[in-house]
Amino acid sequence: MRRIAATLLAAACAGPVFLVSPAATAHTPHTAFTKPPEPKVQAGRPDELDRLRRAMAKFRDPRVAERYGYRPTNTCSEYPYKDASGRRLGGMGYHYVNPTLAGDQDIDLYRPEVLVYVPTERGGRRLGAVEYFKNDRDQLIATADDRPRLLGRQFQGPMEPHEDGMAIHYDLHIWLFKHNPKGPFEPWNTRVMCPARDARH
Repeated sequence: MRRIAATLLAAACAGPVFLVSPAATAHTPHTAFTKPPEPKVQAGRPDELDRLRRAMAKFRDPRVAERYGYRPTNTCSEYPYKDASGRRLGGMGYHYVNPTLAGDQDIDLYRPEVLVYVPTERGGRRLGAVEYFKNDRDQLIATADDRPRLLGRQFQGPMEPHEDGMAIHYDLHIWLFKHNPKGPFEPWNTRVMCPARDARH
């Protein structure tokens, strides 16, 4: 998580001034994303998730994500504890953060700030989820007047920093390419397990 925290810190958690380099901006223009026509459906319906899944399919290959400005990491996030029955709460995988998108503070369904790749049995990485991220405006856990919503769902948070240097923030995961038994909007997926050498929490 330290690599993730450092990237988010530089991109979106530095208070009112976002540290996004001109080079990063030059390589990740928003026009690189193709936004599908607005659907005439209610937010959060399965057909809306299908549209999002089709739009994000180009990122199945992590190398494509890198070309769109998502920064790779070798840190795999796995929940370190078990529940009262002794079951694992699950993992997430490798978070690839786009500093330009994380730094603009806008929430756009078709421009997620983070792509989450799950480890495969053969040592590869496969796109499992997208994550939307926003820095909390007043940096107070007790207030949530700026909590974002997307697809009819409230973001989780405001939540405390996961690592040194990370700000109080909101986030929302959507598992589009890896089934999550607990639901597509749950952050931890019980079917994701990190390689021992890469696991962090």
